[in-house]
Amino acid sequence: MKTLSCKIVALMAAWLILVASTAMAQPMKVLWWDVSVEEPSTKSSHRQRVARFVDDYEGGAVFDVTYKFEPRRGSLARHLATQDGYRIIVISATNTNRTFNDADLDALRGFYANGPKSLMLDGTLFIRNTNAHKLANWPGVNDSSANLVINQMEALRAAGGGIWIGTDHGEFQRPANQAVTALLPEASFSRTTNPSRDGEFFGELLLAYKQPVKPIDILRHWESIPSQGQAPTGTFTDFMGQPVTLYTLVEASDKPGGGTRRTYISATLDPGEKRFDIAGDDVPVIDSMPTRKSLPQN
Repeated sequence: MKTLSCKIVALMAAWLILVASTAMAQPMKVLWWDVSVEEPSTKSSHRQRVARFVDDYEGGAVFDVTYKFEPRRGSLARHLATQDGYRIIVISATNTNRTFNDADLDALRGFYANGPKSLMLDGTLFIRNTNAHKLANWPGVNDSSANLVINQMEALRAAGGGIWIGTDHGEFQRPANQAVTALLPEASFSRTTNPSRDGEFFGELLLAYKQPVKPIDILRHWESIPSQGQAPTGTFTDFMGQPVTLYTLVEASDKPGGGTRRTYISATLDPGEKRFDIAGDDVPVIDSMPTRKSLPQN
């Protein structure tokens, strides 16, 4: 479980996190399943490095991560049929191919059905670590990429349940949309966006849940690889007929700004009323008494 090597994530992406139970086991067992395309600047070893970082976080006392690079259809279903105990599934699924078959999608539905009925999406994970640009190298500007992923993982762990899916643009959304629409048939990723400095972060979940992250550090990373996907927001119905609300966590207009703001990350966690300028240079203060961090109980 703790033998992951180095490197993870690049410039086109799709990730999904499912949390199976409200238990706060220490460490929480995580399956990190990678089906993303292999390219010179976006190798599985890049994605594995992020998984290794999460596995080693707090000396391995919080998450126990098993990383698998397995793009063959049906492999996820076979793995979940023989291995149990996972509380979180992370799927890296940026690819031009539809990399899941019906058995895989049924396995995801089964995992989801046994936990809280919630969805969380992130449109930026695949570019957390890529050598396409120096600003995109792990762990990010001032450790911002690493701190952001820990904030997201910790928020889901504390909430005790949910799903997080993220993607890049255009044709690379195919397997990500397979996964999300298997669970929320009317929710999907769309567009190719180019973030401007006309935008904001909603709430403190991304920037100050466990680790402080300056908004400008994340924005500089996104600007270095300007091709995000747009995440869905609003209230959707899952495949079991239950309502799921996705809140905006960060949005920006396309360059040069002044137009419609597009959501890059959405989640079932209500971020509250606080707002941060997407290009803000201040270090957020960690809230020692966090509120609104739990998932809605459907």
